Amino acid sequence: MIKFYLNGKFCEVDARHSTLMLSDYLRYEKCLTGTKVVCAEGDCGACTVLRYSPMLQGLESENFQAVNSCIMPMAAMHGMHLITIEGLEKDQKMHQAQEKMMSCHGSQCGFCTPGFVMALAGLSEEKINRNEKAIDPKEAKNALTGNLCRCTGYDTIVKAACTMDLSREESLKARYHNEEIEKHLSEILSKDLKIEESDYQLFAPTSYKSAIEYLQNNLDAKIIANATDLGVVHNKRRIKLNNLLSLHLIKEAYEITYKEGIVNVGARVTLSEFRHFLKDKCVEYVHYLDIFAAPQIKNNATLIGNVATASPIGDNAPILLALDASVIIQGPKGERVEKLSDFFLDYRKTTLKNDELISAISFEIPKERTLKFFKNSIRKDLDISTINLGLNVKISNDKIEDILIGAGGIAAIPLKLRKTEDFLRGKKLEPSVIKQACDLAQTEYTPISDVRSTSSYRRVVFENVFTRALGAMS
Repeated sequence: MIKFYLNGKFCEVDARHSTLMLSDYLRYEKCLTGTKVVCAEGDCGACTVLRYSPMLQGLESENFQAVNSCIMPMAAMHGMHLITIEGLEKDQKMHQAQEKMMSCHGSQCGFCTPGFVMALAGLSEEKINRNEKAIDPKEAKNALTGNLCRCTGYDTIVKAACTMDLSREESLKARYHNEEIEKHLSEILSKDLKIEESDYQLFAPTSYKSAIEYLQNNLDAKIIANATDLGVVHNKRRIKLNNLLSLHLIKEAYEITYKEGIVNVGARVTLSEFRHFLKDKCVEYVHYLDIFAAPQIKNNATLIGNVATASPIGDNAPILLALDASVIIQGPKGERVEKLSDFFLDYRKTTLKNDELISAISFEIPKERTLKFFKNSIRKDLDISTINLGLNVKISNDKIEDILIGAGGIAAIPLKLRKTEDFLRGKKLEPSVIKQACDLAQTEYTPISDVRSTSSYRRVVFENVFTRALGAMS
C-alpha cells in the first residue's frame, strides 16, 4: 500500500489506484476537484499542489513546495505529506493567497485560479520559513512562471501576491504537520515498498543494493526519480508506467557533497535544491537554472533525471559537459565512473545498461576560469531550448590556456566540441580566430530539424551565440 498524508489526514492507496497520476487520484477518488488538469504536461500549473518530504530535513527545501500533480505518479507520494487547495482554509478562514486573489480581482474565468493560489501559497511557505513578511513583484512573477491564464493580463494576480501580509499567516507546516506525523512518515520511509499485481509492479527500495537486485530481475523496469519526463510520456499515452523502480526512499540519493572544489549530486537532488546549493559557489550556473523551468518543475525534477533522459535539448547536459562532469553508475559489479562526454551514444541512448542506474553526478567548480552558459528558446521562461551552450575557459597572458565546450540542440546527442577546443588552445581570441573556430565547430555536428526549429536555423543561432560568447571573452 502507498501511504501518505493528505491535508493532515492519513491515506492508504491500493495497487489498483497506485497506477494513477496524483491529479487523477485527487479528482476521481477523493473528489478534490479544486486541482484542475489542463495540459497534463506540467506546463500550465492548474494542477499545482503543495508537497512536503521528510527526506529533505535540514535542507533549504524543507517545507511544503509547489509541484505539478498531473505528472506525478502515485508511487512518488509514498511517505509524503500533501496539501491541496481544499486544505488552505482553516476554521472557515481563507489563506491570504485566496483572500487577496479575491479582493484584488485576480480571478477571471476561475479555471486556472486554484493553481495560482497554490503557487502563491508555496511562495508564502518559503518566505515564512525564512521569517520574511512581504512579497515583492519580482518574487511574485518568478513564483508564477509555471502558471498560465488565457483570460487577460497578470497584473491583478501579481498585486494579490504583493499585498499579502505574511506576518498574519501561519505556515501550513505548523498547521498540519506535527511530531506524530513526522515520526509516522519516518517509519514509512524506513522500509522498502513493493506492490505487485498482474499488470503492475512498483518497487521503492531503501538502498541502491536492493535497487540493483530488482533491476537484474526486471530489466524492463522504468527508473524514476520524480518522473517529470516519464509522467508526460505516460499522459500522452505513448508508454504505460506498469513496472516502476522509484529511488525516492534512498536517503543517500538526496545528498549533495562539496569537498576540495568537487561537487557530488545525488540521484534525487531536485533542481531547486541544486540551485540553493550553488548560489554562493557558481553564480553563472545559478542564473542558467533560473530559466530552466517553472518552480513547480524545479521543485520536482532532478539534475540526474535531466541528464539520464539523454535528450539532445536537455538543458543541463551541455553545461555539465563544459564542466567535464562524470556520472557515477551503480550496477551488479559495483560502482563505475564514466565521463559524461563518453556517456551519450545516440538519440536517447547512453552507455547505461538495463541493470544499472546513475547514483550521482560529479564535477569540479572551476577557479580562475571564465564560465559562460547560454540558452536559446522561443520564450524566456518555461520553454524547451532550441540550442544551449556551455563554455569553461582559462585565459593566461591573453591566450586561451584551456577551454571546454558543451553544446545541446545541435545534434542527436549533447556534444563536446573537441576539435574546436583543440584549435582554440594557445590562441588569442582575435576576430579571425573566432571566425575560424566557429567554422570548425560547424563541421563537428549535424543539426537536427524538428517541430521547434529547422537545421539551418540551428546553425545560424549556434554561430551567433558561439561568436558572441567568445567575443565577450576577448
